[in-house]
Amino acid sequence: MEYRVIGRGVDVSDAMRNYIDRRLEKVDRVLSDGDVTSMEIRLEKDAENYIVKMVVNLRGDIIKVEERNPDLYAAVDFASDSLEKQVKKLRGKMRTRHKVGSRGLVESMPKVDYSDVDQKPEDKISSARRVPLMPMSVEEAVLQMDAMDHMFIVFRNSETNEINVIYRKKEGEYGLLELYE
Repeated sequence: MEYRVIGRGVDVSDAMRNYIDRRLEKVDRVLSDGDVTSMEIRLEKDAENYIVKMVVNLRGDIIKVEERNPDLYAAVDFASDSLEKQVKKLRGKMRTRHKVGSRGLVESMPKVDYSDVDQKPEDKISSARRVPLMPMSVEEAVLQMDAMDHMFIVFRNSETNEINVIYRKKEGEYGLLELYE
């Protein structure tokens, strides 16, 4: 498995690269050849802890792991173990291919009252990033959202070629927004 290691406030030595290689062998055994389209590992240092962030793109499925520990090697251990668990969980879900019934899908978004907003919406944005708009089925989008543990996912529906949003409702069900022009 090929990956990119980025150090921020941390010297990424050959010994650290070799250690990461050994720890990722367990994850590599779970994956098939060609599953990983990209992988990035960030090693950072804050005031008290080392932070290890791993982001893996598995042909459209994105898995993110972040661990903090005062010991860099322990943080790498915890992050690689967590990554392995998430990959196994995703693989299990992909095998079973749960079907989403029409019960969990809605056609309208709940109304939100913006009248008591005291700040501009742009002032509340703390970070921004660009992500690819991946074509996938509704079932794949639900699995992807669950694997990433996100509240919603935006995707291009591979059946209709339209942009859709699936979101998690408070009751544990899912909502589907089908965008059109």
